[in-house]
Amino acid sequence: MPECLIRIVSQLTHTRRSVAVIEKHASPSANLGGFFGLAGDSDNKYHRKSFDYWVGGHHVNERFHGWNKSQHDGKYTRCFVFKNVSAAERLYGFLCRPKTDDENYEMCVLVLYAEKKKWKTDTAELERAKAMINDPDVLAALRDPKLFTKGEGKKK
Repeated sequence: MPECLIRIVSQLTHTRRSVAVIEKHASPSANLGGFFGLAGDSDNKYHRKSFDYWVGGHHVNERFHGWNKSQHDGKYTRCFVFKNVSAAERLYGFLCRPKTDDENYEMCVLVLYAEKKKWKTDTAELERAKAMINDPDVLAALRDPKLFTKGEGKKK
């Protein structure tokens, strides 16, 4: 059993961007394992459409966004969220550049699901996502060559 499993949930062959999910990790913050297993689920379809928009380079703030340096003292500039406002759902993650041979390739690695309970962003969720940016198991799974050939990267 891998200690960490990351799976690409967007287009595997896109040349510039992808969205991946931490499917397995020891941290309880990584709670998306199996979240995208229900292909008929309407919320699932909504999020996948949002992934398509982001991977395609579209800016749809109602569906996803990051945080810039002027927000929260610049602490969360690598964090990212996909959101379904009508369902009060948020998928928090972080942005990275996992391909050593292509520094322009960008990936959003989703870490956790949360329900939106108030108007302002819950920075505790951002802290949980941010904690995974330098996690050794996550970094090892992102370096697994099978991530970009088979769609799954593992740290064993």
